[in-house]
Amino acid sequence: MKYQRAALSIAMQILSARLTSAFSLAPVTSRVSTRIFSTTDESKVQVENAPSGNGYDSSKSPWAPENQVETKKKGNSRFRQHVNPLARKFMMPTELGSEWPNDGTFTNPKLPLHIDIGCGKGGFLLTLATERVETPNKEEGERNYLGLEIRPSVSKYAKERVDKWNLSGKVDFIGCNANVDLERILEKYAIYGEVGLVSVQYPDPHFKKSHQKRRVLTPQLVHTLAKYMKEGREIFIQSDIKDVFDNMRETVREFGDEYFIDAISDIGEYMDENPVGVPTEREVSVLDQDLPVYRTVFTRNSNDLKVEEMVEGV
Repeated sequence: MKYQRAALSIAMQILSARLTSAFSLAPVTSRVSTRIFSTTDESKVQVENAPSGNGYDSSKSPWAPENQVETKKKGNSRFRQHVNPLARKFMMPTELGSEWPNDGTFTNPKLPLHIDIGCGKGGFLLTLATERVETPNKEEGERNYLGLEIRPSVSKYAKERVDKWNLSGKVDFIGCNANVDLERILEKYAIYGEVGLVSVQYPDPHFKKSHQKRRVLTPQLVHTLAKYMKEGREIFIQSDIKDVFDNMRETVREFGDEYFIDAISDIGEYMDENPVGVPTEREVSVLDQDLPVYRTVFTRNSNDLKVEEMVEGV
């Protein structure tokens, strides 16, 4: 019964978002690969990737420049740690220029793209990009770097750091809900380049059982990555919370089993070392406390994506 109430609550949130006068939405559908995601199971309620188009007033989105506040970070002040990705305002599509990424965002948009989902303040990507510029990784090759962050003030702060690190044209940050905008972002980037690596590191755990539907790595997200990633490209996931990591790993294994291969076949084992070689701020803190980190890498195989079945969403 409690699961039915939870599913009904989610349905009402999404319905409310559709009826808001700020914008009008077309009927929502979910794309799945030979699977039907039950809309009565709270862990599988999906949000359709929302393309930009007529009927959307993206200026109302929380990431629009005119809706941003000045991000002055003083002393030990901290940004808001958690938001509800299913809240109406975070279900809106972000602003993305019609010519993106060939609008000056990246000097060479044909380079493979490293996407960090839930990038926080961007320290990981900024450090990684700097290291790769100073000491190129011949095996990896040259890349562009893009961080996605749902918290508006945090994504704005990360974007403001790019110029200070002298990485304009190499690194960018977008404020968005990955489960709403990722497909649109990848579709536009695919016009010029391809995805080289996707990382999901230390995502918001959403500990409460009723909140676990808010976790970022969803079946729909896995399907979107399978659609746009070529053979040999990788997804890197890690967390210091075993339950969160296991949930991410099981999601990729279950809904991407035909397209992604886990580097470690035994689900009870994990990578000892960070394969990227650059830790996040959270990772440094965890390791300094001598606490465990759970990691693995999934590699895209050569299987073609099956014809998508369109099913009616909530």
